[in-house]
Amino acid sequence: MEGRSSPRVKVRDIPATIRRKGFPLTLSKPEAARVVDIGPKGLSLVCESTLEPDARLAMTVIIPEKRTIKCSGIVRNVRKSDKGYLLGIEFTKLANRDREYLTNNILEIAEIDFLESCRRLKDRVRGLRTALDLTVSELSDLTGVPPERIVQIEFGMEKTPPEDILESIATGLGVSLEVLVGEDPI
Repeated sequence: MEGRSSPRVKVRDIPATIRRKGFPLTLSKPEAARVVDIGPKGLSLVCESTLEPDARLAMTVIIPEKRTIKCSGIVRNVRKSDKGYLLGIEFTKLANRDREYLTNNILEIAEIDFLESCRRLKDRVRGLRTALDLTVSELSDLTGVPPERIVQIEFGMEKTPPEDILESIATGLGVSLEVLVGEDPI
């Protein structure tokens, strides 16, 4: 999680526009971008032009058929990528309803359709954990479940863990117990 205080998930095909704040309108034309990952406190996106760290942006993120989020952010890091420039952005202004939406629907936003094919508990735990970019240790810290126990579950060595352990893991991963054990679809 690279020092993040909240998880981000990788996403596919979420368009965005960015506009540099504080410049005259003629110099701050909106630029198309693609969101690479997103979470309640920030996102990474790819765009054609580079910006320096600490640049302030106005952004519109369009989650297809779900929601349009208008927000502001500050560039925290910039890297050259094969598709342009990868910008790591921390939100500075995000409506509470949008932050709540991102928090509560992060797995849905990520379009984690591969979890539907994961019928076994071990695959679901590992799939959700890696989709949230969490290590076993980080999930252990979130849940209070010892890392050794999480590894045993992920490797199928413990096929029927107690319900309280599963509840803790589900809560840490942000899903219901029914989703975790495969009774409900994501």
